[in-house]
Amino acid sequence: MLNLSQLVLDFQAGIRGSLAERALARPLYAEPAPEAPAAPVKEENGNLRDVELTELCQQLLHSIDLAGAAKLVSVQWNSRLRSTAGYASFPSWKIELNPKLQEFEGQVDRTMRHELAHLVAYHRAGRRRIEPHGPEWQQACADLGIPGESARHRLPLPRREVKRNYAYACAHCGLTVQRVRKFSRYTACRECCGKYNGGQYDAKFRFVLIQDLRSKE
Repeated sequence: MLNLSQLVLDFQAGIRGSLAERALARPLYAEPAPEAPAAPVKEENGNLRDVELTELCQQLLHSIDLAGAAKLVSVQWNSRLRSTAGYASFPSWKIELNPKLQEFEGQVDRTMRHELAHLVAYHRAGRRRIEPHGPEWQQACADLGIPGESARHRLPLPRREVKRNYAYACAHCGLTVQRVRKFSRYTACRECCGKYNGGQYDAKFRFVLIQDLRSKE
């Protein structure tokens, strides 16, 4: 059994050790860990959501007073796209981009704005039907910083030959259009409707099916 004097010495040694440890130099604050760059987030449909591009779209929408739309917009990379540079889905406010765009300088930003302009144009039109690359879209392109934007890209992306099995003709002027799929609803000739009916749909100018190659297979 330790005697009293030994316990006192041990106690004093413990205090000295504690004080010595407390005297050791310590930083005044801890250095925060560097933030990792925002990584794409996997979506349920298999696409990758790009955080940085989504935030850029949000900034663009705020700049044209569409703060509500900025809360909805999302930009994703879709590896299933081949010849298509990008795709816009409304009213979900979803933009899908072809990953191959990253091989061409400046094309990611340009295509993203191109597709965002589609969403802006449809939003502004409300219930009114508009042409995909009509004046509403052209105005949206100008508002988003790409005035004079072309309706179609000229990038060397692989193209797939698609057989057009259906042909329609305008019942009035005879204009013929080739289609991969049948029209899902009654569609009229834009030229005739614009010339004779103020741009509104008129059954007199409806397209009529004149060729169906699939029925012959």
